[in-house]
Amino acid sequence: MDKRNISVLIPYFERNGEVFVFMQKRSSDAKRLPNYFGFFGGGIENGETPETGLKREIKEELDVEISECRFFSRYEFYGSIKNVFETKVAEDFAHTVTVLEGQYGCFFDEDGIKKENKIINEDRLILENFFSKLKRGNPYL
Repeated sequence: MDKRNISVLIPYFERNGEVFVFMQKRSSDAKRLPNYFGFFGGGIENGETPETGLKREIKEELDVEISECRFFSRYEFYGSIKNVFETKVAEDFAHTVTVLEGQYGCFFDEDGIKKENKIINEDRLILENFFSKLKRGNPYL
């Protein structure tokens, strides 16, 4: 089976020692996992690097240019390969973007991620790793 090669973004900010990540509420008519929360991003097209594909997808989905992002990790799942990038954003990020895909975007802290039942399982796993690396003081975040 061919795996879908995608790039996704974790926009986040920190406040008083807590980290908040911005996620998409998928459309109610989405082909896969409607009404679930997941990352913004999408498929890498022929000839694109993961970073180039990410920047194109974020422009299409949030109508914003991402100038600085860092590679976080690559995850291989049953049907997809996710190239995960992260970028620090301002607290008012949600008010500076226009969500063009999905119902809306919102911020979650680590506790909110744990409590929310409708988060894509793959993305939940990635976020567990993301929060864990932040707690360990990873110099790359």
